[in-house]
Amino acid sequence: MEKKKPHYALDTIRATFVSVQALRITKTSTQCAEALGLELKHIVAIIQGMTREQFYKSMTSYASSAIWQDVYHVPYGTIVLYVKFTTDAEGYLVIGFKDKEKQ
Repeated sequence: MEKKKPHYALDTIRATFVSVQALRITKTSTQCAEALGLELKHIVAIIQGMTREQFYKSMTSYASSAIWQDVYHVPYGTIVLYVKFTTDAEGYLVIGFKDKEKQ
């Protein structure tokens, strides 16, 4: 299922990921970011600069229709990043961070 309204409040996500120590990100997302030459501190800065206008869609996960994921398309230099957030038992989690054109 998809919807065109964010499931999670971007302000809350930004308030959660204020530092590298607070960042929760999957290994795959970290590897994708590193392939783009980005470090964790860059990911935090990109998240801090995100806006509601960059929201693309909210979708349920393939595994469960109860788990929502918010997708943003974030311009960064000459590319557009595909950034996806969800939550789990520990809170917010970055589960997608890659070049939108190579997804």
